[in-house]
Amino acid sequence: KKHSIGVDSSATTGQGRVMAAIEIRDDAGALELLHALLESPDMEVPEVKFIDWPKFELHVKGERYHSTITPELMKSFLLFQTNLNKSYALAKYADSGHRLRDAEREDLKLLVEVGEGSSGFIAKLEDQFLKIGDALAEGVKDMEPRQKLIAILFLGSAAVGGWSVDTYLQNKKEVRLAEIAALEHEAEREERIQTLQVMQQIDAQHTEAMQGMFNRVVDELPQLTTISERMAASYDEIIASTADSEWIEMQGRRVDGAVVSELGNSPRNRSVEDRVAGVYRIQNVDHSSPTDYRFKLYDVTRRQEIVATLPKDGSMVTDQILDLLQDAEWGRKVVALHLITKVRSGRVVKAEIEKVARVEDQARYAEQDPAAE
Repeated sequence: KKHSIGVDSSATTGQGRVMAAIEIRDDAGALELLHALLESPDMEVPEVKFIDWPKFELHVKGERYHSTITPELMKSFLLFQTNLNKSYALAKYADSGHRLRDAEREDLKLLVEVGEGSSGFIAKLEDQFLKIGDALAEGVKDMEPRQKLIAILFLGSAAVGGWSVDTYLQNKKEVRLAEIAALEHEAEREERIQTLQVMQQIDAQHTEAMQGMFNRVVDELPQLTTISERMAASYDEIIASTADSEWIEMQGRRVDGAVVSELGNSPRNRSVEDRVAGVYRIQNVDHSSPTDYRFKLYDVTRRQEIVATLPKDGSMVTDQILDLLQDAEWGRKVVALHLITKVRSGRVVKAEIEKVARVEDQARYAEQDPAAE
């Protein structure tokens, strides 16, 4: 059996010593390397080559889908492209609605291969996801190569890989079952429940382990949560556009036509919130509101001011968090924040603090103090 992680001996170190480059060809190889990087912080960051990974693969069986891409399915791939563009914009500009330059759009352009004489559609994504990784590194500024590689591995497996489809289908099933439970007619209710019960249940223990690993990644880069949610919205459109199929197979996961049709009845086009992480200096705090603290912040890497709120009765508002924020404000120290934001016309119009963390290396940001400029 061929191992998921291949080895290419063509890479060399600066001293001329041959260093084995790792080849990632599938989700299993990506997850193996991601796990190794997370569990071994001192592990040397390897040279990595992505070979036809990540990619999105869809097969549809039905009268309308033989060697043809239907208008509805074309619309779903256009949404997939839109969400790729928004993901890049969020990663680089902290604003998913940012208007991209023509060259950026060209770099992200999706090419969907339609199999000759079949109903298979394949979109290779390695170039696009490497570009999103580059955008993250530019947006975060101080991102190290290890963190960038971890982000790309996460995106390929958790945002568009088989895991993303497994969790999407499971969540979609649970939502639809809750909706069906509200139906008045018992016979119709039972018939629809039986339709969904044929879906394969994902292993709970495996799911918990995988989710724990992915949570460690998004704790550092909350943008990745938003990107994953955007790709799940693309799956919504694919399900809706293939409701008349005999079956579909998305990233190797087979779904019967009756299930596709039932899942397609759930609402879609849900709103996805932007999440960003950054290093901020607290310029002042307004305590006058009975419900929220209002923080005037200066983003030291993007060099812009924003106002963010923190609910006074929120579960994260502990004495320890308040002491950390007060120390940062009074001591003119920077603090690491995760924000949920809403941006309009390139300007943050709403931001809420989701997570607070201490920045140990204050000297790195000493020159990025607006009061000193």
